[in-house]
Amino acid sequence: MPIRLLSLSVKDIRYALQCMDICDLIALSLCSKRTKNLVKCSNRKVDRTFIYLDENYIRFEICETIFHEDDESISFYLFDRWVELDSGDREESDSEESDSGERTQKKTVEKRRTFDSWRKEEFTQGDWIAHFLSIFNESMAYALEINDISLPYLDTVKQFIPKCQTLRISPICADNVAKIAFRELSPIIKEVEIEKNIFDDKTDISQFLTSDLRSLSLVDFENPFKVTLDDLLAINITDLSIEPANITVKELNQFVRLTLSEEIKQNRQEAFKGIKYQTVNECLLVRGDGKELLVSISVKSVVFEFRV
Repeated sequence: MPIRLLSLSVKDIRYALQCMDICDLIALSLCSKRTKNLVKCSNRKVDRTFIYLDENYIRFEICETIFHEDDESISFYLFDRWVELDSGDREESDSEESDSGERTQKKTVEKRRTFDSWRKEEFTQGDWIAHFLSIFNESMAYALEINDISLPYLDTVKQFIPKCQTLRISPICADNVAKIAFRELSPIIKEVEIEKNIFDDKTDISQFLTSDLRSLSLVDFENPFKVTLDDLLAINITDLSIEPANITVKELNQFVRLTLSEEIKQNRQEAFKGIKYQTVNECLLVRGDGKELLVSISVKSVVFEFRV
């Protein structure tokens, strides 16, 4: 027989909440303010939350580790007034009736994507995001990915997007949208990943390199990023990765010369011919003020790591 959940003791309610999966907890939290607070007080933790922006809808993904094994991800498609839960593929088998009246199952099995809808008439897309983060006691999302969206839609969603650790700009995002998204969302972001070259002759890449970010990754193997000495000298980012970077050996050498002191011995590496430094080990250079520069050279890359 059915049992009224809220009539149970506090201990039994806590046990019941611990036995629920993420989807059941979210469904319960939408019933009333009391059930929302119960879910919130259960202190259920999720590993990471992702927000994907597409035109006119938002996909919110929750990742949770089940029994220290593989991550389980749950996706919600957010709209104003309702959400759609991606329930995954379900197998459906056709059946037919035999002459004796018995139903037999065909061997043909078809997989169909199924969705469950939840409604909350007063909720906007921003309310759904705030609700999901709140019940799991999260102050920010792990990552925000921008796909193919328009500027008007970006203007709308930026009003309620929460703080995120990482901003990802996908290859299908328009260049003008990517630039504006970077400029307007970077104050609430710690790390940025741009998966296309959005810079042209009219766009100064150094404007992006001077941002107060912990990490910036630029990747576009089909269209290399043109970088100059002035761009490198303008860097204000802790961890910068550019793949691939189009820069002359001369400017790269000048950058190292300006970084290091003049009081050091000559480097034997051809890539740094004429540069002077103090040898600590094969790739570690030391400036006159004691700060260290670790240089790693491979066939297709040069990595500078400044140690402070």
